[in-house]
Amino acid sequence: MKNSLSRDRALTMATLSQLTYVAHNQGTEVVRHILKSGCPPFVQQYQKIEFLHSPRLFSSTGELACCGFVLSTPNEVAIAIRGTENLDDYFFNLLVQPNSEFIHSGFHNYVGNFWEQLQDFLLREDNGRKDIFVTGHSLGGAAATLIAKRLQEPGFKPIDPHVLETYTFGAPPVSTVELILDTPLYRFRNAGDFIPHLPKIVSVLINKIPRLRGAIANWKPNLLQELSDYCHVGSEYLIDKDYQIRQSDQPDIGNVWQWVHFSKALLPQLGVGTRNQALGAEEINNLCKDRLRHLIQTLIQTSLQEHRATKYVEKLNFGKHPPWSNPIK
Repeated sequence: MKNSLSRDRALTMATLSQLTYVAHNQGTEVVRHILKSGCPPFVQQYQKIEFLHSPRLFSSTGELACCGFVLSTPNEVAIAIRGTENLDDYFFNLLVQPNSEFIHSGFHNYVGNFWEQLQDFLLREDNGRKDIFVTGHSLGGAAATLIAKRLQEPGFKPIDPHVLETYTFGAPPVSTVELILDTPLYRFRNAGDFIPHLPKIVSVLINKIPRLRGAIANWKPNLLQELSDYCHVGSEYLIDKDYQIRQSDQPDIGNVWQWVHFSKALLPQLGVGTRNQALGAEEINNLCKDRLRHLIQTLIQTSLQEHRATKYVEKLNFGKHPPWSNPIK
């Protein structure tokens, strides 16, 4: 682990990421009390707290939900964004096409939903002299990456911090081309969490099933190529079972492929067999969607325990979890 990475800072960022789920599930006042009081070694006291809200992902009702918060002290600003609400969201996340800038359009839109609120807070609380830390777990980590990208762009004049650092935990890739950040990004993954590599794993498994591969190519011609092209930003910081952190410029491919081979037990259930050849195009499309949903949900369930935001906090704190730890997330 490089000296520039502070484990204490990483623990704080993981804790803030986990607290976004607590705010969503238990209410913002619960989290406000925790942040106002502080809870060493997990979080310090924050003087100013503002919660961010956006429409629920993939909901047609327009109902707003807490998607994170932004905090301020005399010396720094911290931005924490919540991740995915349920398993179905993972399924839809993988099906969304990249936009014209090769960014996952779902992640891009998620950030756009609360960007004005976040920008207003930064304009009020930051004067160019504060450090800024951005964090998030899972989908929230993808959003944190895109926020960091926006904050370092020349068009965002008010932000010129001494430090701009991003910490993500179990985050998926956000772009089908290499995304370059000029500021540090610390991308953490628990050793048993393979959800961050889910796009490539899904593409590998589907390519093992000729009929399913062919049906998906007819349904969404570019899907497999897009899944294969998605790539992460920077180095991965792998948290091993003994709580040690090791940096790698390449994913832990050996373990990933071992997990893929284990998952091949799924393959016989997922094929689009000859008995379905008489189905029409719409029925085949629905069958593909059902098969793909089943594949993704099964893969997620296999890895879910190590993917939880609470597990990242626990691993970074050498096995001890925070007193408010939410059993759901």
